[in-house]
Amino acid sequence: MAPDGFAFPDDPEKLVVTFDEGVPVAIDGETVTLLEAFQQVNRRVGAFGLKGREIYDSPGALALVTAHDELEKISIGRVSGEVRLVLHRGNAVVNSARDERTLYDFSTGATFDQSVA
Repeated sequence: MAPDGFAFPDDPEKLVVTFDEGVPVAIDGETVTLLEAFQQVNRRVGAFGLKGREIYDSPGALALVTAHDELEKISIGRVSGEVRLVLHRGNAVVNSARDERTLYDFSTGATFDQSVA
């Protein structure tokens, strides 16, 4: 049971954020505006009790920044791709990140794609 009598969901929820050049453009495959992305992720993440130290009124912003940072680690140039988050008990944890233009194939153990050399 969460504080103030609010019950958080027991089962984790998955959330897929698609970025195009660093901007969230889809949530779970459905196209959204930047404002809609923040509103939707804020609502969904907030239901799981995620709070940021500085962003108490917008836990979705913290989740989107976390997703963006993870995608940035594997992206070349502009940050475009998908990030899968798992929401559970106050946490938004990155499950995976994918950028079609990355030089590494993470499914086979992060080997370098020699065809691009």
